[in-house]
Amino acid sequence: MGYLKFNVDGSSSGNPRRAGYGGILKGDTELRWKFLLSMNGKIIARDLAVETESMVIISWCFNPVLRQWRFAETFKIIDHCIILVQNVKIVYVCREVNNCAKTSKSSMLLA
Repeated sequence: MGYLKFNVDGSSSGNPRRAGYGGILKGDTELRWKFLLSMNGKIIARDLAVETESMVIISWCFNPVLRQWRFAETFKIIDHCIILVQNVKIVYVCREVNNCAKTSKSSMLLA
């Protein structure tokens, strides 16, 4: 068992709004695959750090009653993944520092 780090970011532009998001999961290659493919209830990592610039997403992770119902299925997956890891930190990181997650802007521009 080891350490995983997930950098996520999203962006939108224009009217009507085009949106994109991106994320990078860092850590040992084998551990990343186990994390992505395992939904069998086993603890597969000791530590997971999630870095995002969205205070809204952070508040939804810590306060389920604030979540929009249309994201219920997504948060079921997120909540299950949190259970699979012993220590989860979800922290705010401003976009300028979160270089790994700038893929969101690129994905939006390519769409």
